Amino acid sequence: MRPARRWIVALAVLAIAEGAFLAAVLVRRGWQEEAADRPVERGRAVARRMGCFGCHGPGGERPIPNPGAKNGDVPRWGGGMWMMYNDDPDDVRAWIRDGHPPDHAPDANGLLAMPAYGDRLSDAELGDVTAYVLAVSRFGWPDDPAVAAGREVAERLGCFGCHGPEGRGLVANPGSFKGYVPPWDGPDYPDLVRSREELTQWVRDGIPDRLRRNPAARKILETQAIQMPAYGDRVSDQDLDGLAAYIDWVRANPR
Repeated sequence: MRPARRWIVALAVLAIAEGAFLAAVLVRRGWQEEAADRPVERGRAVARRMGCFGCHGPGGERPIPNPGAKNGDVPRWGGGMWMMYNDDPDDVRAWIRDGHPPDHAPDANGLLAMPAYGDRLSDAELGDVTAYVLAVSRFGWPDDPAVAAGREVAERLGCFGCHGPEGRGLVANPGSFKGYVPPWDGPDYPDLVRSREELTQWVRDGIPDRLRRNPAARKILETQAIQMPAYGDRVSDQDLDGLAAYIDWVRANPR
């Protein structure tokens, strides 16, 4: 009977372990699906499917030449030429839906014309891709000088490369707890940054003391593919003030 009991115990342990593994897989898959169900991330998928990156370049930042156009190429999403064609978010939406807003005629001399996607997109898809373009172009400069300064700090430090356009995500991160770099406007942020002191520790040390003392959290953060860099004295207290103000603005102003 003893060998039989050993086999029963072994099978029970195996079943529990397998169940825990499957539960972890399902939970992580649920997290990833929840993360992908965000306007900016959905808009990225729509832009890719509609061929936007073919002319505007990856992320709308490296456009192709457009012979005859005023600037010589397709406008990138952001910058001076972009601002000439867009006065408000409704203009961006109209470019996508109709090919141009009512008050901004397209460049007639450019050989490449902006397509009108109105009949090819649902209202929800149009809203999502508009949100993505607005985030990538950083449309709508904050009025508060501290917030504007904080965005400049984030730009200078390369934060948007990992945290996504405007810090709104989502960049995949193999080996991380949820599979992506947490966006600043998502529900993960309050769990990871519980105070201004923890924000300072994240930026200067790459990890806050609270998570450093947690063996499981520290292990994940130290072995995930993309790790938070420790900027140390490369950021001043004034930089951190601006960064905190900008993150608060991002969270208070969803796209």
